[in-house]
Amino acid sequence: MSQLRRGASLLLMGIAAFVSQAVQAQNIAQPQNPAEDGVTRNLLDREQRENEFHVKLYDNTPPKSTARTPTLPLPLETNPRSTLDLGEPLPPNPTTSQAATPRMSDTAQQLQRDLNQQQRLQQLQQQNKDMAEPVRQQQMQIQQLQFDRENNAQGLHDRIMRDSQGSMQQVR
Repeated sequence: MSQLRRGASLLLMGIAAFVSQAVQAQNIAQPQNPAEDGVTRNLLDREQRENEFHVKLYDNTPPKSTARTPTLPLPLETNPRSTLDLGEPLPPNPTTSQAATPRMSDTAQQLQRDLNQQQRLQQLQQQNKDMAEPVRQQQMQIQQLQFDRENNAQGLHDRIMRDSQGSMQQVR
């Protein structure tokens, strides 16, 4: 009988140990904190959605058509059914068909620019005749700087055109 008691007590101790380990494992598997529980649930949901997405992504069977359509091939048309009136043709390209308008010579351009600047200078003097002398001088200096900028820009333009003349003729 003592052996029976000893066997029963060993059995009960084994069952108790098993139950306590199972309870500990369940406590580890399920977080104690509700926030951790929500995070775990969200991670599981996300993983499930990703798996569904990959299944949909790689399952590329085309959907079957529900409409009844004839399976005859469509005829290819080589001629249009009607002629389309496009109107008058475009005029020829003016750069290829017409000669370039003759440019004024550099001296003629310089004379034209000088005349234009003299007229503008006279207009400025007329506008500033009632102003004080320092203001008139300042306005004249500003106008002279503007003339210098215009002359420099024209000189730069002339040099660029002269230097690129050879390459422009090679392209044509």
